[in-house]
Amino acid sequence: MKVLISSLFLSAALSIALPSLSLAHAARQSSPTSKRELHIRNSTDASKTTDNAGYDDIANLEKRDGTKYVFMHHIVGKQPANSLSDTYDYNYDLWVNDFNQIRAKNIDAVALNVGRDYWEWARVQDAYNAAAAVGIDVFFSFDYTSFDCSVDETVNWVNTFSGSPAQFKVDGRPMVSSFSGDCLGPGGWQAVRDRTGGFLMPFIYNIDYQQLRRGASYGFLDSWQCWGCAWPQGDQDKTTQDDHYYMDILGPDRYAATVSGWFFTHYNYKNFYLRGDAWLFLTRWEELISMRDQLRFVEVLTWNDFGESHYLNSGPPTAGSQPYGTTWTNGYPHDAFFDLINYYIEAFKTGTYPAITSDTIYFWSRPHPAGINANNDGLSRPQGWDWASDVMWVAVFCSSTCSVTLQVGSYSQDFNNLSYGVNKISLPLNAFGSVTVKMRKNGQEVINYTPSDFQYQGWTDQYNFNAYVGSASASGSL
Repeated sequence: MKVLISSLFLSAALSIALPSLSLAHAARQSSPTSKRELHIRNSTDASKTTDNAGYDDIANLEKRDGTKYVFMHHIVGKQPANSLSDTYDYNYDLWVNDFNQIRAKNIDAVALNVGRDYWEWARVQDAYNAAAAVGIDVFFSFDYTSFDCSVDETVNWVNTFSGSPAQFKVDGRPMVSSFSGDCLGPGGWQAVRDRTGGFLMPFIYNIDYQQLRRGASYGFLDSWQCWGCAWPQGDQDKTTQDDHYYMDILGPDRYAATVSGWFFTHYNYKNFYLRGDAWLFLTRWEELISMRDQLRFVEVLTWNDFGESHYLNSGPPTAGSQPYGTTWTNGYPHDAFFDLINYYIEAFKTGTYPAITSDTIYFWSRPHPAGINANNDGLSRPQGWDWASDVMWVAVFCSSTCSVTLQVGSYSQDFNNLSYGVNKISLPLNAFGSVTVKMRKNGQEVINYTPSDFQYQGWTDQYNFNAYVGSASASGSL
């Protein structure tokens, strides 16, 4: 979901960003070459913070009756029409594999991002059949930067599949979501609701957001999702200011929140980075958990948007899974982000962080300094490059007191006596070379890990602001 004109990006990003959708929304405007665009659908020294929410802060979480839902956004298709990427070469077994992994993390349903390509209908049929077999629900997220802006087409897709046992429903009504959709207007969306009986949770932008209030032109929407609220919209840490702005408009339970761990894209029609520093994926979850008394829906962005680097798996499963010209995802796994997600999902749903019973170090880093010049790149540095800190970000899940050593090249630092819980630490990237993470407990080394497929380097042929995300776990707790 995606594209961004440079002047619009910079003016939006450097403002306070309310509505914060400005940056994320602009990114999805049409490129010069296609209707379907890309969806934008602490420290100078080592630092340490500790989140003991699973231990001492449980009392501070407000428990509340009412089901909480977590969704995963899965791209079926979203590139320019007639492109053979995303899930073009998917089959039933690949859907089953994806859905089994997603279901194992206590995720309730998968939003299927569909566009206009002729082959997507067949992939959706496989997806619904696979979801029914796995036991997870799915629903449509119509990407109107590609999907025809047609009430009839929208209704046809919803009504054809809504009888499936895998259709996600709210109060018996099929969920209908979107990226974009202002082209339908209030009348078109009302018609979709009337003709499908759908529960509407679109992400509509380019509108007066005050019209989302009850009694206004879009006030009939059951919910409204803020895609861009998953990332900071400028050179600052993510806050909840944008969330609360839209919550005030929408009222209780109508605001649908989003969470993501990264964003980088480097095409000739969109070339920018959104700030992923300060443990974004973790801190965003903590924000959502702190607001759980006001939230019903959270959507994770995304399972497989490789072109924008916000994927949560090990990388493209097939050669055609990423857009042509994507040079920054192969060899950059994000499945370690996915591994830790269940900890936060349980806290969001129940109001209580689960006990940490094993010891794991999660770490992520970009591959080169932000300010260097690429040797052989036809494009400039991405917009927002100077928002990136040259830091390795680390989250240590300790089942009891532990000590950790972080090392990149010749530079290392010890973090002693980290307490039970999630400890957020970081290491300045002051040297080049391999990454090593170690953990000691009760005088014994329980983790000593150096990934063989990643090094932090002082040069690059092409700009890459994607993150390598790794993890290492102790074989047992001591």
